[in-house]
Amino acid sequence: MYYLSGRFYMKIISIALFSLMIVISGCSSENENSSEAANTPVKPVEKALTPRNISPAELLDWQFYGDGEVRIAEFAEAVFMHESDDSQGVTLVSPDIYGDNVVVKYQVKPMTYESVCVFIMSASDKNTGGDYSVPDDYNGNFAFWTQQDIQNYAFAFHNGAHDRKPFVIRNPGMNVLYESDRHFSREVWHDIEIGRNGNTLWLNIDGESVINVTDANTVQLPGGRIAFRLRGTPGNPGAIQLKNVIIEK
Repeated sequence: MYYLSGRFYMKIISIALFSLMIVISGCSSENENSSEAANTPVKPVEKALTPRNISPAELLDWQFYGDGEVRIAEFAEAVFMHESDDSQGVTLVSPDIYGDNVVVKYQVKPMTYESVCVFIMSASDKNTGGDYSVPDDYNGNFAFWTQQDIQNYAFAFHNGAHDRKPFVIRNPGMNVLYESDRHFSREVWHDIEIGRNGNTLWLNIDGESVINVTDANTVQLPGGRIAFRLRGTPGNPGAIQLKNVIIEK
């Protein structure tokens, strides 16, 4: 009887020890998993941009500067913008201010070889970082956007008449960040995508990446207004048609 009782108690002890080992092992595994989860970096979720279509009628409500005209182009569902003979350039400026993550897609048709297409992005006051003011006597000249109190990025393309290829500059100062290695100078409809994400800037023309550059300046430009600008050459005023504008922000 004593022998049987001893075996019985030994069995009970063995079962208890085995159960204890399982519990300890489970706790250790949970701790390891918790520690691993805590040390695993969480990838930030990129915010999807929301697109908004800008109709030709809405574009007519943008602020127009310079000596020229902007109107709806008949039969084209587009905006027609052109300079007058003695113009210093014309600019169509958005009523809204956009942040440092924005993409603008549109179609543009230069009407003459001399029509240089410029897109201005993130225009703001260089001293305050807020909105800028335009003097009442502003005549449309490009120096206002590049050499005075406004900071921005400016993309230029269809600029073969100036013997230049597409480029992007940072203002004030016209500091060239990148210039392409080929011309885009045909007077046809072009599909354009211009974007900014922080310090990264890009220009795609007809589905081709033409500019993709990082602004290495330590001071990052804030957001600001965007604008379409047009300039011809002396004696050859510029003209474009503009349509299917989509702004993603």
